[in-house]
Amino acid sequence: MTYGCHNRKPYRAVQPVLDGYIATNVADRFAVMPEVKTIPFRMSLECNYTHTELGQGDPKCAGCSWRKANH
Repeated sequence: MTYGCHNRKPYRAVQPVLDGYIATNVADRFAVMPEVKTIPFRMSLECNYTHTELGQGDPKCAGCSWRKANH
């Protein structure tokens, strides 16, 4: 058994997020539409668990493409 991060796909460079709502009035009908904006991905792209002593010895990380060499 491995972790969910084991050989996962790379993270997206940007992420669409909800940024409130836009109220509109079309043909005398009131509507609320979601407003979405795109933000850059800010989390670390590399495996930080590998940098710890626990991560270096964890057998569930063996063979993972995101695992870093001994630090």
